[in-house]
Amino acid sequence: MIRSNIKKIKLLSFTLPFGYGTEADIVTKDTKTVQDADLSIVKEETGWERLQQMFKKDDFGRISPELHTVLQVGTMSMFIGAIYGGTIHSRESYLDFIKNNQATAFKSHLDAKKKLQDQVTLSFAKGAFKWGWRLTYFCTTYVAVSTSLAVYRGKNGILEHLAAGAVAGSTYKFQMGPRGWIVGGGLGIVLGAIAGVITTSLLKLTGMSMEEVRYWNYKWAKARTDSYNREFGKHLEKESLLLLTEREARSGNLDNLEKVAKDNNVNIK
Repeated sequence: MIRSNIKKIKLLSFTLPFGYGTEADIVTKDTKTVQDADLSIVKEETGWERLQQMFKKDDFGRISPELHTVLQVGTMSMFIGAIYGGTIHSRESYLDFIKNNQATAFKSHLDAKKKLQDQVTLSFAKGAFKWGWRLTYFCTTYVAVSTSLAVYRGKNGILEHLAAGAVAGSTYKFQMGPRGWIVGGGLGIVLGAIAGVITTSLLKLTGMSMEEVRYWNYKWAKARTDSYNREFGKHLEKESLLLLTEREARSGNLDNLEKVAKDNNVNIK
């Protein structure tokens, strides 16, 4: 009985994130990839250099990973806000139409459906715009400020999340005056504290710092780009050789054709 229970526990340990873990599950920095990393480049950077690098494009015209994250958050928050606001307002409009037109005499049931559809669609558009820009503004401002401060400091903590929440909340309630600034900033600080604790905890669990995250984002993106350019160059070279051999074959210069094929390992048979 005891042996069978032990076997069951060992079996569950392979599927659950605790218990009899293997060495591969342990977060370590003793791997060859980490040992070959040159983090001195990151440590020598100043805050302004890192911040300027964040808003610069690379040699291929691509934006930085940090700025790409800000744009992704803005796009996603716009989509979520539009769907949420549109759904709420269209539902309210549907219920109001049914409630207020129970005794209304329409020309036909098609006319009633058309007016209902028009009202629901218009309410969906209004709700999507109302919630879309608000959620987009708050989330984009929060992520932009927190990311910029984290890049400038070279590390990620709760401080930049608190500052980002205060800026996003106070500017969101800017039209309400000083009282709105204080209330909005206070709520933003609370939300920023929650997000900061979660982010810091995740970094602690992974055993990495913000400097290392930025470094590996850059290295992996560079390796991916180099691999793509290398394979694309091989493809262009192969295409040019095929065109060259085809031209020599049409001209009838067999000797030169065989020489070109032999020098470039192209099979012409």
